[in-house]
Order: sequence, then structure tokens, then C-alpha cells
Amino acid sequence: MKVSVCMITYGHEKFIRQAIEGVLMQECNFDYELVIANDCSPDATDEIIKDILKTHPKAPQIHYFSHSENKGMMPNFLFAMAQCKGEYVAMCEGDDYWITKDKLQKQTDILEANPTIGLVYTDVKHYDQQTERFIEKPAGLEVGKADVLRVMLKNKFIEFPTTMFRKKVLDDVIAVIQPSLLKGVIGDTRILLETAYLSDIFFLKEVTTVYRIVVGSASHPKNIDKYIFALKDSYLCRKEFVERHNLAKVWLSDAVCNTNRGLINMAFIADNYTNALKLLKNVVIFEMFSYSSKSVIQQKMTLGIWGKGFLAFLGIGVLRQKMKKNNQT
Repeated sequence: MKVSVCMITYGHEKFIRQAIEGVLMQECNFDYELVIANDCSPDATDEIIKDILKTHPKAPQIHYFSHSENKGMMPNFLFAMAQCKGEYVAMCEGDDYWITKDKLQKQTDILEANPTIGLVYTDVKHYDQQTERFIEKPAGLEVGKADVLRVMLKNKFIEFPTTMFRKKVLDDVIAVIQPSLLKGVIGDTRILLETAYLSDIFFLKEVTTVYRIVVGSASHPKNIDKYIFALKDSYLCRKEFVERHNLAKVWLSDAVCNTNRGLINMAFIADNYTNALKLLKNVVIFEMFSYSSKSVIQQKMTLGIWGKGFLAFLGIGVLRQKMKKNNQT
């Protein structure tokens, strides 16, 4: 098998058909498989997948696994990866989808011709499911080899459903990071960082994929506790990487400041004081001043941000939200 497509899904009844059809429309001069792992979805995801298995002419290429009990996102991902038999592995979760028929072919051609490359990623469109609109964002980023780790630690510039990995490299990556994968919720950044450390990466300058932003998903949680955990795990996975490879702590400047900005901004718009305090208690003060350069702190942690934090602590942010709701009614 040349290529495996790894698709995990949970509660994606509105999106799963489009995700699967984007994979099955691929035109390739090699064999590929689609591995789907359904983590005991509570909706009609299972029924939709089974309908595709009955009716689609490419159904034999699908290997479908439906868990009777929920494993959790990361265990389900690791399970799906273990089923992938291809020399290369492409990622596409059940709420994203591909829009070009030659995505797999072009990425495979690049990996075949360049044995030092472990990952090929592409440009992407972002779709906000809540507003049902595409979001204008800067074009995908091509980063020189010398800067890729520093830039990736600063800001994730690769969307996971655009990626294709060399399976051998990906297996080596998972062997290193599996314990932290199972403890956290941020899997893509952990995998991307370690892959960029172990191999070269390549940017295919074409939009091949739509990344769907869904409020309430693992990467965009509504629950305050889940939001805090995801935001801090995004920082933690970078910190773990820097410590594992003895890199300069100053490379964490943007990550720790961005974490604090996110916590403070969310505290300022929290609709109850308990949540506001919970968010503020998780601000990472000591590490920010220990790891961050003065210039990044000045740029990211402005007086406006500190002011929001102070107002949130006083409860004024909550009062503003209540007044806004009253005005709307």
C-alpha cells in the first residue's frame, strides 16, 4: 500500500460524508486506503459511514472501525494510526475536507523524489461553521530549514488535514511523544514539531483543503475548563519540545505570552466571576518573565492586556457582559 489516509471522527454527522468523499475523489496512479476510526459517536455518524460503505464504488478502499466505547481523541488517533499500512500517511479528520482531486498524487510525488522530506503540507482555506463563511487569513507560510522550529514554536503555521507524512518518520515521532499525546489534547503541534526536528518539511503552494472551525470541538472548546486545558497544553507541548531537545528557552517567548493573552482576554469577556478568576489563576507569570525576551513581552503583553486582566479581577469585565446582554434584550 502506497498511501493511507487516517481519519478519526466523533460526532461529525453533519460533516463526515463530505470528508469521506473528498478522500475518495482522489485520482492517483497508486493504491491508497482510507482508515476511519469512529470513537463511539452519539449521533448518526456511524449510519452515514455505513451507508457510504454500501453505496460508494470505492467503498472497498475504506477500512472502518467503530468503537463500542469512547476511547478519547488521542487513544483513538493512535489506534487509527496503528491500522495504517501505507508507506505514506495523509491526515483528514471527520469535520475537514479536501477540495482538489490530485492532493495525494502531488504530495506522494514530492516524498518519492525527496527521501529527506518527512512531511509535505499545503495551503488551506478556513471555514467558520458558526457563521457559515470562509475566513480571510494570510496565505500558507513557507519557512526556511534553519528557521522552521523557531517559527513553529512561535505560531502553528501548518493545518493538520493538509499534511502527508512519511510513515517511517511518523512512527519514530509517535514513539517519542506518545506519553505526552495521551496526557494532552494538542496532538497536531506535538507531531509537527517532532517531525520538523527529525526530517525536512516541504510546502506545496496550493490550496487543497478546507479546515473547519467548529465551536465546541477539541481545538475550539466552549467549556472554560476545557479551554484552559487546551490553551495551556498548547504551551506545554512547546515547552516539552524545547526541554527535550535542549533548545533555547527564549524560543518560548511568543508561546507563553500568547497563552497569557488568551487567558486574560477570555477572563475579560467571561460571563461570571468564578470563570474569570479561574482563567486569571492560570496565567503563567513566572515562566513568562523567565523565558521571554523583553521585546516580546513589550509587544504582546501591552498595557491594554494588563488592564483587561485588572478589570477582570475586579469583576468589571463580568459586569460589562451582563450590561451588554441586558441591552440586547
